[in-house]
Amino acid sequence: MLGHARSILMQVAVMGSVVTGGIGHAQTTVDARWKSEALPLLETYCYDCHGDGIKKGELALDRFDSIAKMQQNREAWKRIRDHLKHRLMPPLDEDQPTMAEREKLLAWIDDAVFPVDPKHPDPGRVTLRRLNRVEYQNTLRDLLGVEVNVMDLIPPDDSGYGFDNIGDVLTLSPAHLERYLEAARVALDKAVKPGVMPPPETKINGRDLEGNGQRSEEGHYLFKAGTAETLYRPLRPGKYLVTVKACGTLGGDGPPAMELKVGDKTLHEWKVDAPMDRPKDYSHEIQIETKEPVSIGVSFTNDFYDEHHPDRSRRDRNLMVNAITITGPLDGPPPPKPESHRRIFTERQPGENDRTYALDVLTQFARKAFRRPPRDGEVTRYLELVSLAKDEGVEQGIRLALEAMLVSPSFLFREEPQPEPDNAKKIHTIDEHALATRLSYFFWSTMPDERLMELASRGELRKNLPAEIDRMIADKRSRQFVSNFTGQWLRLRDLSSSLPAKRAFPNFNPRLRESMRRETEMLFSCVVREDLPMTTLLDANFTFLNEDLARHYGIPDVKGDEFRKVELKDSHRRGILGQGSFHLLTSYPLRTSPVLRGKYVLENLLDTAPPPPPPNIPQLEPPSRHGDQRSLREQLVKHREDPACASCHALMDPIGFGLENFDATGAWRDRENGKDIDTSGELADGRKIHGVDELRKALVEDHRSEFHRSVATKLLTYALGRGLDWYDKPALDKIVADTEAANGSSRAMLRAVIDSVPFQNRRGDS
Repeated sequence: MLGHARSILMQVAVMGSVVTGGIGHAQTTVDARWKSEALPLLETYCYDCHGDGIKKGELALDRFDSIAKMQQNREAWKRIRDHLKHRLMPPLDEDQPTMAEREKLLAWIDDAVFPVDPKHPDPGRVTLRRLNRVEYQNTLRDLLGVEVNVMDLIPPDDSGYGFDNIGDVLTLSPAHLERYLEAARVALDKAVKPGVMPPPETKINGRDLEGNGQRSEEGHYLFKAGTAETLYRPLRPGKYLVTVKACGTLGGDGPPAMELKVGDKTLHEWKVDAPMDRPKDYSHEIQIETKEPVSIGVSFTNDFYDEHHPDRSRRDRNLMVNAITITGPLDGPPPPKPESHRRIFTERQPGENDRTYALDVLTQFARKAFRRPPRDGEVTRYLELVSLAKDEGVEQGIRLALEAMLVSPSFLFREEPQPEPDNAKKIHTIDEHALATRLSYFFWSTMPDERLMELASRGELRKNLPAEIDRMIADKRSRQFVSNFTGQWLRLRDLSSSLPAKRAFPNFNPRLRESMRRETEMLFSCVVREDLPMTTLLDANFTFLNEDLARHYGIPDVKGDEFRKVELKDSHRRGILGQGSFHLLTSYPLRTSPVLRGKYVLENLLDTAPPPPPPNIPQLEPPSRHGDQRSLREQLVKHREDPACASCHALMDPIGFGLENFDATGAWRDRENGKDIDTSGELADGRKIHGVDELRKALVEDHRSEFHRSVATKLLTYALGRGLDWYDKPALDKIVADTEAANGSSRAMLRAVIDSVPFQNRRGDS
């Protein structure tokens, strides 16, 4: 049986040459290495479980009888490669290859199954990407010039490869389109004011009125004679309309009486006949003769209470003032249009007809909204919508066309024109407008600004890339990059669902949790803004604290709610591994989890994801008087006796044990349940550590390149909006090489990501 398997696999050399068309010396070398290097190692270490009719884990290596078949099943070979690289296979209770043998086999898999040509790299393809919720809201803000919260109107986005801007998962259903249309309407209602401008309106909710009575979310409740008033600042002397939304309870022979007071004068009285569950508006026009602030309010004047009244519903007369709205001035010229309106509706030329004016307005808007110059005839079709509203005026017609533009594919999707979209061999450099869009959504999560658009239109963006990158990082909009990238890479968005149990940690609160998130964001922002080495994220000798967080960490002399940079005298707190956000995310409500902490470091900092655990594995319980008396370490040692669990836990557990001095809230501790905490362990590479300081040192000294590659992988994935594949290896190699040549500079890594072949180029679909 073994001989038969060997004879099949020995055919790989011949068949591989046939499939690839005999591409010469390189292929012959791969074939020769198969026979001399790879096959003997697989026979020695793998075939007992994955060959000769045995296929543990549904994997049979002897079914791959050619290199071509291996390349057709790259997903399987990715898993094989990962298991070999991370020492998950062979199992720890089986014979192990030496480091040199493992590296030899990995090198052959790379050359045979995942061949890349650094001289002719494949930039890959990106699925046409819809704007996600954050990008859509930010783009509306910068396009229209108004702040509009549309997050509640649009359904949440799906995530892929750890990020929510991945083209393959950003679908657009009819329900999505309806919500985007509603969001566009809400934004345009705020930004665009067709026709004559209505007079300004100031609304004061009842709970914000001054005076007697009680305030609640419903309004200002006057249960006895009294006044609810506000200090109003008129724009100028003139006529104003005061509208009071009110309701009340009957008492005695009628409803509550409500007097309108302006200063010390009573100008009008209403009988408030609206019941408490159905308030209504009571309006009266007034004249204000001054520009100085004036008191405007209402008084309840006919209080009544008689607990013996025969009609129970009339025993207590009260007044509820829900809100007061002041509109005006009503006379004089109308107010000017807001800036948001004027930036869209440019000044009309004398004698210009409606069609020409509408075309000019829509063309300028389309250039910004579509993030490129409009194509021939593209804007003209929107004029049909303008004509539909001709009876309501040209501005109303243009507004209707704007609404259509904000749900058009050219706005909702990030278009990147391709000369041959169906030709997978056709590689082209993206045009400068597409480059401007990639840059702006990478750093700002919004549309390109005028500077980027001007450079792109002149064909000068690539020549000015270094200066533009620095400008964009310095811009306040780069906070979006910090919050969106770290929120997903470091899982800071998940902090909102992490809350230690109150009975175990009574002093912890949501405000402290928010401070932990901000601390990590500010560290990342500082590293990028000040161009520090990327490994500063692991070993920074400073952090950002306010008084609450400093007290939680046991750091003295930090006062007040404001965050400030603090030099760390306690080395335990250096870098991400010493921050509460990390400990909170990797703990359960009642206890820490060495497994979750080890898994987080592997996945998020070293890009080494262990496979999922076998099914039906019971969860460990924290030691207690009534439960398991063994420590978590003792339970995990017992757990690792199972060969199915040993390999993965050998990777994760030592990392987690090194962090056990931090409890589930990130507070430091030396003992647990009366016992000293054992933080010793041996990492998968054989290095022995004791505690967080030695773990951090091991990561920085022994795994610097892996950390750089991990961050580069996450950055490139986020920047491209697609998952990385085997053909991206040359790009990642160059990003890491450029970063390390610049002593780990974070700015050098960002520039290398932007200069990379996948960011600057694309190919057609197959």
